[in-house]
Amino acid sequence: MDEVKKHRLGDSMWTVMKGRVYNIAPYMKFHNRGVDMLMKAVGRDGTFLFNKYHAWVNFEILIEKCLVGVLDDTKSKKQEA
Repeated sequence: MDEVKKHRLGDSMWTVMKGRVYNIAPYMKFHNRGVDMLMKAVGRDGTFLFNKYHAWVNFEILIEKCLVGVLDDTKSKKQEA
């Protein structure tokens, strides 16, 4: 998650959805509720927020081209231990 937290501005706005990292910056202009709602998920795990409002939407298809990769949180977990 440390790397995700670094990407919060401009063309690099990362969020995590179900363990996968997405750069949602290109999608911002298409979101019907505007940028403000999406910004709540930038730099963090947005799974809960997404499920709260769009549980029926298949985000994996909707933002598949925004996929950065799979979250590897082992470094963060080691630091917590």
